[in-house]
Amino acid sequence: MTKSKSIHVNISYKNYKFKYIIITNMTKQDFIKKFPDIKVQQFETETILSKQEIMDIVEQATRSMDMGLVYYEHCGCNITVFTSNKMKAELAKMVPGFKVTDPNTGETGTIVSEKYIVCGNYCVRVEFPSYTDVYDCDFFVM
Repeated sequence: MTKSKSIHVNISYKNYKFKYIIITNMTKQDFIKKFPDIKVQQFETETILSKQEIMDIVEQATRSMDMGLVYYEHCGCNITVFTSNKMKAELAKMVPGFKVTDPNTGETGTIVSEKYIVCGNYCVRVEFPSYTDVYDCDFFVM
């Protein structure tokens, strides 16, 4: 795996303390093991867009290319999108009612939400017998 730049940020707000680790400049090599068919698309916009406008462009682009979104990142006017046919097939299955298995515990859960983008990739809410949580869709891809 290639080294990506990481930015460590400590934030204090009122009595709360947060620590963020922001990974930037992902490359094809970061995804190739799980998605051997990974493709990288780069877009440049004329102006800086809102997060929602960028998400809309990414979703529209992946639909028009008939590919599945693995991850996207943006900085200023540049958008980098990582896509895969394997991910497209997996995302098509991830609808409410679909059963998934937690690879760490082996527990079976049910997807209870539609897919939505959070932090550059698709996520779903999954209800397991003992808890409910939100997961990146690629967590369930083997």
